[in-house]
Amino acid sequence: MEQIDVAVIGGGQSGLAAAYALRGQGLPSVVLEASERAVGSWPRYYDSLTLFSPARYSSLPGMPFPGEDPDRYPRRDEVVAYLAAYAARLDADIRTGCRATRVRRADGGFEVELAGGGRLMARAVVAASGTFGRPHRPALPGLEGFTGSALHAADYRSPHPFTGRRIIVVGAWNSAVQIAAELAHVARTTLASRGPVRFMRQRILGRDLHFWLARGGLTRPRWAASFALHRRSWSSMTAATVPRSPSVRRSGGRCSPGSTAPR
Repeated sequence: MEQIDVAVIGGGQSGLAAAYALRGQGLPSVVLEASERAVGSWPRYYDSLTLFSPARYSSLPGMPFPGEDPDRYPRRDEVVAYLAAYAARLDADIRTGCRATRVRRADGGFEVELAGGGRLMARAVVAASGTFGRPHRPALPGLEGFTGSALHAADYRSPHPFTGRRIIVVGAWNSAVQIAAELAHVARTTLASRGPVRFMRQRILGRDLHFWLARGGLTRPRWAASFALHRRSWSSMTAATVPRSPSVRRSGGRCSPGSTAPR
């Protein structure tokens, strides 16, 4: 059985950044990526996905996000190209088409089982596989008798198949808001959440929110975790990510009989 120092499961942005950090500590790693490219799930995200952080704040360690305008909001395909370039220059053993199926403690380390029957013995394991590959689909009451279509954001690509329909987008984080905003141009769309949807201004005094967070020291690890928890009920809005659309209805709390229903 092959012996390695650290197995990093997942070759998206988290796995690549982990491999970079491990290398800085003198720890060689093997990155196990199930797909054929070390770009994570980004190629499978919806077509119009736009980051809510400017390019200058969207870099992984050791490599700035490229482009002439560091204040632009990168699109999905730009992120895919950036991750591919980052992986190519990263001094790490990246093995694509290599899916980890099980990890268990063994002989003072960890045994990593791979699809196809292979095995590795690692001193340490970093789990960076994310959740996109296995999205949570809640068992909603009445869904089995629903005659319309119900899909997870992981299966959404573009608004065109929904032209002229009535849609409810459940959730109020950035992806939900972006999806609802573009659907509103072709369909009657309602954005539903557990509580009132509160939008946070993306640009203040001509600067992106991330600039002010960095100036105030709130991007340091101790403050960043607290801010992320506080931001759970907020969505950021920019001209790039959320076009102004009067046809998006917002519904906080539980849906009432008068709410827009999917058709």
